Amino acid sequence: MKTNDMNELVQAIAREVVRQLKGAESKPCALILAERDCLLAEKVRGCLGDEYNFYFLNEDMQGQTPCRHILPLLPCASMASLATGGACDAATSCILKLLLQGTKVEVLEFEYEAYADTMPGALFNTYQSHAEKLAAYGLTAFKAEKPHTVMFRETLVTEAVINKMAGSSVLMVPGNALVTPAAVEAAKAIDLNIQKES
Repeated sequence: MKTNDMNELVQAIAREVVRQLKGAESKPCALILAERDCLLAEKVRGCLGDEYNFYFLNEDMQGQTPCRHILPLLPCASMASLATGGACDAATSCILKLLLQGTKVEVLEFEYEAYADTMPGALFNTYQSHAEKLAAYGLTAFKAEKPHTVMFRETLVTEAVINKMAGSSVLMVPGNALVTPAAVEAAKAIDLNIQKES
């Protein structure tokens, strides 16, 4: 390879690295309240998509401030402790501190839900009560954020379609789409703007 070719290749690689680094900086940051492992990282990426840079506990967040705090699993014992305003271990101490600071924490999975079919009803009700109390503190079930604009390719837009779009601002539909009157009313109720492509 000639020297000029090598220099051009190095410059192209450098430009690409800088472009990717700048792109990474522009994404919001989410802090995952657990140690990193491969399976967990894939699960988190599946939930958050590529919209966020995400970091795990004790990782350098490169000066970014997290806009979301996500707990992968809330064990039953930790849930009971937090519901009474306590902390039973280092992890729940971290969560309690965030809640005391007014920071919302999202939970991917509540352990008690895995036992919903087998645990006594009274015990299940206790954990549901804990979940309600924790939600009042700012610890809630994870909800994927809907994109601002959603593309819909079908030519019939019904009320049921609109109800699935809650959380989005704009629904783009084909120019020849038929939008039912019930769909128009449902869109107004959830502040969704239906736009036809030209």
